[in-house]
Amino acid sequence: MAPRFSKTPRLLTLFFSLFFLIPLVTPVNFVVIQPGEGTPLFPKVLKVKSADVKTYKPNGQVYLLSIWVSTADAKILGAEAIGCWARADCVLFPRSAIYKRNTTSVKEEKIALREMKLSQSDAMAATKNYLRKNFPSIDISKLSDSSLKISLPNTGGPSGGLIFTIGLIDFFTPVDILQGQKVAGSGTIAADGKVGAIGGISEKIIAAKKAGATVLFASRENCGEIPENVSGISVVAISTLEEAMTYLRKPPDSNFRGVTGCTNLGA
Repeated sequence: MAPRFSKTPRLLTLFFSLFFLIPLVTPVNFVVIQPGEGTPLFPKVLKVKSADVKTYKPNGQVYLLSIWVSTADAKILGAEAIGCWARADCVLFPRSAIYKRNTTSVKEEKIALREMKLSQSDAMAATKNYLRKNFPSIDISKLSDSSLKISLPNTGGPSGGLIFTIGLIDFFTPVDILQGQKVAGSGTIAADGKVGAIGGISEKIIAAKKAGATVLFASRENCGEIPENVSGISVVAISTLEEAMTYLRKPPDSNFRGVTGCTNLGA
């Protein structure tokens, strides 16, 4: 008599295979956020088109920081979510925390580009106010938003306001603002110089370090999201443009690494 084999083990194997495989290939309702890049603004990204105002060659560099966020239309599979969860530089957020319901990638891109344009306009206004107060002999009143030429494809959002302003101030003043330093920043800017919070500060710290920046300015409103164990870079929390400029005009401190300006971190 030929031996008889039970089909039960095969069915169990198939069941458990599907049990573990299906979640890996099923879309999950999350958004993936990772560190982006630190883009140097000088000399190609940030330019001023005007023959009426004198500009000065920067002695140093400023970096605009970005984060990579999966688009509103992207399908994040379970396997990708697990891979992100296992990495220290990758974060998962519920889709509802990042995107509005029924939005699309096209709509979000238009919003981000509009916010970027507004940040540039705010940076110009903040620069004019700062120079009027601190360098009254420098007149840039004839400059308009159209005087700025910023080449940043595939980048949007409002968080470049602070670093655009620092870059413009360095352009227009004969004072050596940067003192040879590589400075990054992320924060919104208002015409009166107030610096506002941005998203993804932890990821932007990583991007700043990868770019080689030694100083990163962040809004004091982001202090609750800044890691306690920052190393390899000086993170300076500020509330106003004046605070950032005061810090830059002091002799550079090449030895300090960590966080200053956040009371919740004891700094």
